Amino acid sequence: MPTKRRPHLKRIREVVKVFYDLGFAVWISRLRLQFAVPFHRRLARIGTKSKDLPFTLARDAGLTEADDFPKRLRLALERLGGTYVKFGQMLSLRADLVTPEIADELRKLQDQVPPFSFDEVRAAVEKELGRPLEKIFKRFDRQPVGAASLAQVHKAVLLDGQTVAVKILRPGIEILVREDILILHSIAKLLEDHVSAARVYRPREFVAEFERWTLLELDMRNEAVNISHFRSLYADDKQIFIPAVHWAQTTRRVLTTDFTVGIHLDDFAAYKRLKCSRRAIATIGTKLFYKQFFEYGFFHGDPHPGNFFVMPGNVLCLHDFGIVGRLDDKTRREVIASLVDFLEHDADSAIEHVLHMGRTRADADLAGFKNDATAILESWFYSPIGTERLSSALYRIVSSGVVHGVDFPANVILFAKAIVTMEGMALLLEPKFDITKEMRPYLQRLITIDLEPKRLAKRGREFALDAVNMIESVPEAARRLIKLSEREEVGIKIDTSDLATIKKEIDRQADARFLILFLVTDLIATAILLSIEGINSIAGIPFGIIGAAVGAVLGIIALAKIKKGPQ
Repeated sequence: MPTKRRPHLKRIREVVKVFYDLGFAVWISRLRLQFAVPFHRRLARIGTKSKDLPFTLARDAGLTEADDFPKRLRLALERLGGTYVKFGQMLSLRADLVTPEIADELRKLQDQVPPFSFDEVRAAVEKELGRPLEKIFKRFDRQPVGAASLAQVHKAVLLDGQTVAVKILRPGIEILVREDILILHSIAKLLEDHVSAARVYRPREFVAEFERWTLLELDMRNEAVNISHFRSLYADDKQIFIPAVHWAQTTRRVLTTDFTVGIHLDDFAAYKRLKCSRRAIATIGTKLFYKQFFEYGFFHGDPHPGNFFVMPGNVLCLHDFGIVGRLDDKTRREVIASLVDFLEHDADSAIEHVLHMGRTRADADLAGFKNDATAILESWFYSPIGTERLSSALYRIVSSGVVHGVDFPANVILFAKAIVTMEGMALLLEPKFDITKEMRPYLQRLITIDLEPKRLAKRGREFALDAVNMIESVPEAARRLIKLSEREEVGIKIDTSDLATIKKEIDRQADARFLILFLVTDLIATAILLSIEGINSIAGIPFGIIGAAVGAVLGIIALAKIKKGPQ
């Protein structure tokens, strides 16, 4: 939950000044923030040729080279640094909220800042780990390996001789981040209050999502848990290396992991030296993400080339697990089904599965969404090979949802973006790489696995338990309703002449629902029993046959109840 306190006026002025200087004066005025611009700056612009950007929303901005909106936005965020760079990086993942042009430009954001001093590093590490630096490390390099707006990394050697990477949060960064998030909340509210067309993009909801993710990144233990989770998933995979976490040297502000040495993914000249194959690395990386997306439902949320190393023997090393995505089982199955339909060129079915992943608003334009999605799919179906990409088609469809009133969860958007980046990396390594050729047999195998009796039995048990829980909750819900009615908090008005008819119809529908519930449960159990050898039987008749017979009788009764209709 965002805090209710107000941000400091000094920081608001710093933020507004940067945007004002880069030509966002009209935007600042529209959002009623001109009070934060010093009077002498506004006075100096009077009579000068203005290079201000017009106030238009990203979706209908009609951007031109002269406007240069994406570049100026990126420069503003870079100058503000820290939180705003992170905010821009997250916006770059949300082409559903900004144009693809803006998203592409924001991906260029540089998070390189001057390092903080070694004295501050020493003080932070010693405070967090509770001992002098020399009592924890045999050696600790004074110069960082890399410095970013939230943290910097130093190479060190533990007392047992193991080389590690130590990531330390910047001093005071938590206070600054919370201050900037307060400002972003205020700007989002101003957008919704004063720009009606902005409401469809739900800026306050996006800032709340950004706050949640950023505050998670400020606790190094969250990234440590993510690393350990991924490491457990690939413990037996010799082609994937994930650095181990050194928990004894890890706290909320310090993260210590194995130090890894390798070449960057795009350092092609070094592949021969390591005796590595670009084609092999592309295949390994693709399978790596297939497992994350379609089997584990837990995936690296920022898979750009800088977060991967290539190590000798065609080993792929992953880094930076601050942002991860999750797909629940239902969404994961919808993703698989939609991609199978993509590959089968079944646009209608693919779009229905995509819709099942999102939430449709009351005022949604479903026809418009389906028309746009169909056009995107047909462009991929019938364009020459190499001109369109499957991953891009999925991303464009999901991104088009917001303007039609179809909202997709952040994890679905993150998945769609991650699969685009994954395919882009594969093509970078091997320009002739065909993701559809690699994906088709994999998805077909997954569908077969999902239909195995063991998995069907598990879902059948879950379905039966949900049904029992629902039935058991009815008496308590009825008691609550009666109490509310007694306190006159619920008003009920019924025409008594129709009461008998209503009762009969309720009874009929209840009977039909319970019969269908038992029918479905029975059929699932029957399917499982028939697939298992050595089924027990009664009087020589297998339980599966008995179940099928009972299911058939229940089905006939249910159909009769439904066909009978209201009396």
